[in-house]
Amino acid sequence: MARTRAAVRGRDQELTALRTALAPDGGRLIVLTGPAGIGRTALLDSVARLLAADGARVLPLRLGTGPDGGGDPYALAALVRAVRERFEQLQESGLSEALSAVAQLRDARGRERGGWTPAVVAALDGLFETVGRRERVALLVDDAHAVAEPAPVLSAARRAGCLVVATCEEGAERGPGLAELLTDADRVMTIGPLADDVALSLVRRAAGARLDESVVTALRTALGPLLGNPGTVLGTLDALRRSGRLVTFEGRLCLSDPAEPVALPADHPLLRRASALGGTAVRLLGAVALLDGLDLDALPPLADILEADPVDCGRGLDLLIEAGVLTAGPDGRIACRCPALAATAAGRFRARRGTALHAALAERLLAGHRRSGGVDPVVLADHVARGGATVTLDDDTVRQLLTMGAAAEQEEPERATLWYAAALRRLPPTGPEHARTLCRLLLLVVRTGRYELLREPLTRYAEHGCAEESVDEIRLAAILLALHSGVPPAERAVRELLDAPFPGRGPTAFSEWWFDRRLAPDPRRHPATDGDTVARCGCGCGAVRCGAGAGAGTRAGPSRGGGQKSRQRPGRDGGEAETPAGARLRWGAVPVTDRSRAVARDGTAAGDGARGGAGRSDLLSAALCGDVAACERVWRSSGGAAPSPELDRVAPGRLVADMADVARLVIGADYRVPETGVLGAYHRVVRGYADADWTRAMSAVRELELSPAEDTLARHAARLLAVDMCAARGEFGQASRWLTAATRAPRLAVLRTWARVGLAARKGDDGQAVRVALLAGPRLRRAGLRTGLSILLSRALRIAVLGDDHEGAAELLAEIELLPHEHHVDAQESLLLARGLVHRDPECAREATDLIRERGDLPALMESCLAVARFAPDPRPWLREAHALATRCGAAALLERVREVTRERGVPAPRARGRRDALAVTEQRIIELIGEGLTNRQIALRLRLSEKTVENYLTRLFARTGCRSRVELAAASLTGRLARTPT
Repeated sequence: MARTRAAVRGRDQELTALRTALAPDGGRLIVLTGPAGIGRTALLDSVARLLAADGARVLPLRLGTGPDGGGDPYALAALVRAVRERFEQLQESGLSEALSAVAQLRDARGRERGGWTPAVVAALDGLFETVGRRERVALLVDDAHAVAEPAPVLSAARRAGCLVVATCEEGAERGPGLAELLTDADRVMTIGPLADDVALSLVRRAAGARLDESVVTALRTALGPLLGNPGTVLGTLDALRRSGRLVTFEGRLCLSDPAEPVALPADHPLLRRASALGGTAVRLLGAVALLDGLDLDALPPLADILEADPVDCGRGLDLLIEAGVLTAGPDGRIACRCPALAATAAGRFRARRGTALHAALAERLLAGHRRSGGVDPVVLADHVARGGATVTLDDDTVRQLLTMGAAAEQEEPERATLWYAAALRRLPPTGPEHARTLCRLLLLVVRTGRYELLREPLTRYAEHGCAEESVDEIRLAAILLALHSGVPPAERAVRELLDAPFPGRGPTAFSEWWFDRRLAPDPRRHPATDGDTVARCGCGCGAVRCGAGAGAGTRAGPSRGGGQKSRQRPGRDGGEAETPAGARLRWGAVPVTDRSRAVARDGTAAGDGARGGAGRSDLLSAALCGDVAACERVWRSSGGAAPSPELDRVAPGRLVADMADVARLVIGADYRVPETGVLGAYHRVVRGYADADWTRAMSAVRELELSPAEDTLARHAARLLAVDMCAARGEFGQASRWLTAATRAPRLAVLRTWARVGLAARKGDDGQAVRVALLAGPRLRRAGLRTGLSILLSRALRIAVLGDDHEGAAELLAEIELLPHEHHVDAQESLLLARGLVHRDPECAREATDLIRERGDLPALMESCLAVARFAPDPRPWLREAHALATRCGAAALLERVREVTRERGVPAPRARGRRDALAVTEQRIIELIGEGLTNRQIALRLRLSEKTVENYLTRLFARTGCRSRVELAAASLTGRLARTPT
């Protein structure tokens, strides 16, 4: 990896220690050790600058870079070259003769040939005494490990009174010469990793463009303990750039396909070190990477697979651990040093080799277990689960997997999920055990976020069908997988499930709502049953007795897969069915009924915060699309009472529904949103927007755009939120591009109009914003598109109040009053705020803003505070809160509105509250923009300040914080070393 000669960062502690060590008079020998890429050369360059500033003569000596190669064991040739290069600067009498004496002896080749003789010692002593006759000389030696015998030359320099600082690579092969140097040194200092914030500041500087936060997060995750190694992090960034993984999108440098792993460059020192250990070590490294870790119990069969001697494999693992390539956990499990190293090592093998390797290990462990036992059942089950369908299992092993899965559900849900999935693929798809196991697997997938494990059960359903009582689980699995992956299923039968109409939505299906198209235009018969048993249930889903309207005694007919009939499940007498672990099934907010107990007999252990019931796929569908009436119908058909507080939470009817929150309400408190995938990214968009963390939200928007998933509802909704964030920040060109990219489909008509209203207002055209809302509101209401309509009208009303458009505000209030409010929390809040603003009632407005604050919608709170400030008797607290939130968002357009209202009301400009040493919100925003790589001029344009004002802010910040540069200021902020304003 290429070295950089930039100023060292984050090494204040090391430089202070070096100053102290080099302060005494006389010769000193200091050795700096550290791993490859840690920044030894950069630190040595900083030492050179410090010593030169103190008046010392600096003589740098770079070893291992000259033409001599291994023919210069004592570094004599390198020394002669270094002195000749600085001959004019040294200008000492007698220097030419002393240098010639050393040059004549530089052909020494080693002690065995008499190379190191008293004559060489005398010549070196004479050279260094001549060089340091008038001034103190510092000999700075880089890569002392690159020659066989560095100690004699360095010791000679110290004897002559020179300061000697040498670097050597930690982990390099330590021959006698290097050991002698370390023993002879006055002090050996180890260079540790950089602090994360300093390493990431190097990344941002090296990126050459504004770096998206997703890149920083990906590097942090992939490199783990190697993040503090500047050579590694910069080399990895360069490898991403060369491979085309770094792309510029909307002015930011982003990762293409963010779900793909980040890998170390192929020439990384750790990989070179592994290659130097031989072929067995390289194969072991690849196996550990593919297996995602190795238990020592699996080493003998792994050696058999690799066709290597077990003793050699054990020795190879020890050498890899000693070299820092692998690590050994407290439980003895072997793993790669970091995920990026594993990605590179695994990438050198053929695709899907990991599953084949697990399968081969599982077969050998099973054979050994049958012969003599003694195999750890957990290790065996892990390899069986990861080995795929190629591993042959008998009935006893399948039962053992089910038993172990039930025992591990609470303490190790990740393992239990894999074990259940492995058992499920061996069970007859129409049998009762398959239905029970599918239900348990679905619950564990929801808990662990391993939604990709649902793909195989759906494929088997398409091929063989399923028991009637499993149809709801299958449909829910299809919905969850589509939601989280953003990819339509390949199997036609599964596509038909997603094409089933929403309850209460007529022809609209989940596929049309999520993917904006039907996936199987010509539906065929349901694969689970024959035509005699296909009947539409009361909720209109088109499925086979989905549970919302199926009779208790309905049976499935012969399946296409095996001709079996599903048996009626136990527990239909109304008694509560138990899991093998003795726990009742609990499924989301769906109420418990006798039918639901029968359909969902087995599930997770108690305490998961969910409740049982059939028809949860229909309830989830209705809740996701915001159809309150359909939610109530499905709720009632499952035995629930309405109205109900739980039903109100399931169907809030909000403008921007966080699908992850909706799923958690329906499925239960144990629902887990994965960090990756469509729904995970969209969850970060919605949460970041509502929490006024717009940097995080916009990063998630870009992640959605660059993911390989199709254009889903989440991607279009995220684009419309991006419209609002960019417009509020004064980035009108980007806002317009996001608006053009978003779909015009009716499912997002309200949100699109809301974004258009905001964009017009941010551009300063309040009249246009109000007109758009007044024209669209009645049309949307008559079309039945009422989800979030109250929030749209409320926004337009706030804009009308800010623009003194009393007539427009009154018309908007009349529209809001036409909406149903009985079970709509958002509508009640909007109506309360609208009446407070139109009638200029501060108490009513305060009550409404308290509701908004409780809901956690900070952008709406920001706009509301600004509107209330127009007429409140004391506008200062309203303006302070609006100003703080606008600055926190970086909303330059709204900050200008705050200043306008401040001038109109004749009150002092809002200032950040808190201690004197706390950062004001504007200062925080300036530091954030510095971290993004913006210049002072760009920051001034973004915040609508003058460039001189930005410079004044920075001058005050430097004085208060002790930071000496913009980068140091941003780095201090990242680590939390700067005080923040209380919120």
